[in-house]
Amino acid sequence: MTVKLIAADMDGTLLDSNKNLSPYLFDLVKKLKEKEVKFAIASGRQYFNLLENFEDIKGDLVYISDNGSIVYDNGQSIYVDEINTEEVKKALKDVRQGEGMYPILCGVESAYVENDNEVFLENARMYYAKLEMVEDLMDVLYTDKICKLAVFDEVDAENNAFELLEKYNKNLMVCLSGHNWVDLMNPGVNKGEAIKILQENYNVSYDETMAFGDYLNDYEMMQSCKYSYAMENAHPQLKGICNYRAKSNDDDGVVHAIKEYFEL
Repeated sequence: MTVKLIAADMDGTLLDSNKNLSPYLFDLVKKLKEKEVKFAIASGRQYFNLLENFEDIKGDLVYISDNGSIVYDNGQSIYVDEINTEEVKKALKDVRQGEGMYPILCGVESAYVENDNEVFLENARMYYAKLEMVEDLMDVLYTDKICKLAVFDEVDAENNAFELLEKYNKNLMVCLSGHNWVDLMNPGVNKGEAIKILQENYNVSYDETMAFGDYLNDYEMMQSCKYSYAMENAHPQLKGICNYRAKSNDDDGVVHAIKEYFEL
């Protein structure tokens, strides 16, 4: 079977350590489109941020944004999973009391923050092109469709914010999505479930799907396809479940692996 759907994470996967995309990626996406292969960007980033990164080929891509809680195709949101509001309220109260932790509410219309810490805002703007400062995030829960609570931890998310918030794993899914980031979404919301939605929409099978990732928020996506590639720089747990290995993000691993598979 030939691969018909490819999904790739952004940070640590498509983007190198300097946050640059491969100069060969855009041309590769166009060649894949000629072969009727769909290419999806699967990221914890906001949809509007992804559009900015792919301005020249934005119409050639499918977007799995906010770690799978919103899926866009042809400029339309074809899937939105609104988060459990009452659980978010509880988690927000804990984050506000945590040291060096800053919350972001991610909605369909925008992302929202209530803190003006410069380090936090600098990092938030890397992932959220539409970012609105509000007085109280609690109010936003009733004015937009909120799909995710993202928490920036300025020190070490795995040993700080994640430990604080993993008690919410009963009614929410708490996901470590980067060295400084923890995401809270509804249970069952992840990049893997988003891949399954695309597989159903495009009539693509597990054996016809390829994916690339580097961190634990890519875990379920790796389980949704036969051609699962962990980047050389990936988290050890992700490497443990993937069927293939790609070169690192600094060695253009995604482009090399795709070209090798399709003999381009």
